[in-house]
Amino acid sequence: MLLKSYKSACFVLLFMVGATLNAFCQTKTNTYDIVLAGFTIGTMQADKTTSPKGEDYQIHSKVEFWFFGKIHVEFLQNVNFQNGQLMKATTKSDSNRGNFVTTVNWNKDHYDIDANSYKFHNEESIKQAVYGTPAKLYFHEPKDGDVLISENFGMLTKVNEIEKGVYEIDVNGNINRFYYDGGVLQKVILENNIKNYSIKLRVD
Repeated sequence: MLLKSYKSACFVLLFMVGATLNAFCQTKTNTYDIVLAGFTIGTMQADKTTSPKGEDYQIHSKVEFWFFGKIHVEFLQNVNFQNGQLMKATTKSDSNRGNFVTTVNWNKDHYDIDANSYKFHNEESIKQAVYGTPAKLYFHEPKDGDVLISENFGMLTKVNEIEKGVYEIDVNGNINRFYYDGGVLQKVILENNIKNYSIKLRVD
């Protein structure tokens, strides 16, 4: 009888601890349309989860369009920050041009990089702590001069404020421009080897 009561008490305690931890975990979601030449070709969902362990960001998109043949791409990115610092990022891209994975991992005093995308590979480590990435920009307006790591290419880039609420970053030779209104990201215009496209906040 005593053992049964002890097990019941433990179960209640574990349930209360789990509920308390969940109460400290908050997730915010933003949804975007991906637009190419005036046509919506896909959607993107950005999630930010805050917990006692840190912040996690997830970017998930699917696009499909015709460019001398049908092109489809599914993109999934997971990024983790602890005490404000980037600790790890994983980017997966599945398409009819191939499947690619990029990882960025903090290792004592540097980031180990294994970046792979279409006709691109990079393993050059980054020997400094970094506190921002493009994924974070979907929830936080940056400041001029902020240093980011591109999760997809494993390369450093610096934020350039070109006018109030408008910022540019150079990602592997392509300029991405972020537009904010009241601190909320409204759209992103991205340069691409095929054709520039935009990501626009969906307002339901």
